[in-house]
Amino acid sequence: MKLSAIPPLNPNPDPAMPIIQRQEITKLLSRIGDGEIAPVYLLVGERYLCRETAGQLITALLPEEEERPARLTVIDGEREDPARTLAGLRTYSLFGGRRVHQVVDSRLLFSKTVAKTLWEKAEKAAETEKKEAARLLLAMLGLAGLTPADWRQEQIAGLAAGAWQKLFGFTKPADTSWAEAILAEIDDQPVAAPAGAGDAAEAYIAALEKGLPPGNILLLLAETADRRKKLYKYLEKNAVIIDLSVDAGSSAPARREQKELLADLARRTLAGFGKKLAADALEPLLERIGFHPVAVVMETEKLALYVGERTTVDRDDVDAMVGRTREEAIFELSEAYSSGKLEQGLLLLERLQQGGMHPLAILGGLRNHLRKLLLTRAVIDGAATAFNPGTPFPAFQKNYLPRLKEERERGRGWPAAFAGHPYALYQLCLQAARLPPARLRGMLADLLRAEARLKGSGLPAATVMSALFLGGANHR
Repeated sequence: MKLSAIPPLNPNPDPAMPIIQRQEITKLLSRIGDGEIAPVYLLVGERYLCRETAGQLITALLPEEEERPARLTVIDGEREDPARTLAGLRTYSLFGGRRVHQVVDSRLLFSKTVAKTLWEKAEKAAETEKKEAARLLLAMLGLAGLTPADWRQEQIAGLAAGAWQKLFGFTKPADTSWAEAILAEIDDQPVAAPAGAGDAAEAYIAALEKGLPPGNILLLLAETADRRKKLYKYLEKNAVIIDLSVDAGSSAPARREQKELLADLARRTLAGFGKKLAADALEPLLERIGFHPVAVVMETEKLALYVGERTTVDRDDVDAMVGRTREEAIFELSEAYSSGKLEQGLLLLERLQQGGMHPLAILGGLRNHLRKLLLTRAVIDGAATAFNPGTPFPAFQKNYLPRLKEERERGRGWPAAFAGHPYALYQLCLQAARLPPARLRGMLADLLRAEARLKGSGLPAATVMSALFLGGANHR
């Protein structure tokens, strides 16, 4: 059966088939239900959305749930053998009916032009999702035929800008240290090259031109795609392409699109549990998680289970259950500031500001954290049992913390600032033990001066904040 024999979604198609947007998926599913089936569907964009939409397509294409496992083949695109995939696609079913072959994380449409996108996504994921960052870095290395061992042995991070550009096809970033740290933890493994530099793509085109057996359907899921590639241009004319990309930038339109998407995911997830989100709970939920669709779904599911029989998730539930990602970032920033890690501190500072956090809010977070460190230092200095920074967390939790609580409750009471998980207090004690009170007070004075400059000097905020960290050397 030729591709042209499949009824197109548009009865009078242009040379390129119309690309389906996220808002049009419901209509597409309705058309599939009416029998308008394409032999190939290409889903390109945000990874979670691709997987979610693929699940909806599979349900529509294979409506008989009990038969679905036998009629669905899922292939890991990162380790795909294209010849084996095509052999399956060209095989006639003994029992007739539809069969769906889904290639997840396909690399067929990768090229060096997408290496920069992979790097940028990995850098963003590195802040909260190190496994995802590692996966993206491995994909980028695969474009150049490299392994993590090659990265280390060839000292790729130290390459000159021109050599980096030649290897990966984009300008060398100013900071590669975060990638260095992630790749150092990955055991060496072979990294699949992207689709055989055209051979696999040509094989796919040849197989699709010849025609697939009736009922065989291919789903390709790709985070990013080089639209100049021959296979993409072929699919534009002969397949259904679903664009699930989301602008991950920090511009107002991009942030608005991100918020709308995440809010929709949160509401739909709760609706699946028969629950809804209170009006004042959405903002803190999204602010704490950031643009991480998978995390939004997971945290929302956790909230749905947490509220039990109640039908509404409110602000108190969010406060109780959802991690404060920006507070964690402030903790890292204050540690970099107090430890004299200038480069790391400036990088964290830049990321927080790019994420939309106002400089005064950053100063407020640093000030609150430094005050908590002063209180922690006073508590551990005044305790009958000295705190040993070499104490592992299990011993801290089992032995030191109960003794400290008992001692405090006999005297001034347990500070409200110490409420929370024992591990957070353990980290506070470790950091406070390294910092003399005079140094902490000096840093607080610097914060006060920086705040006065932000409010009255007319200097650019970025200059004031950078000067704060540069001036921190006086207290080291």
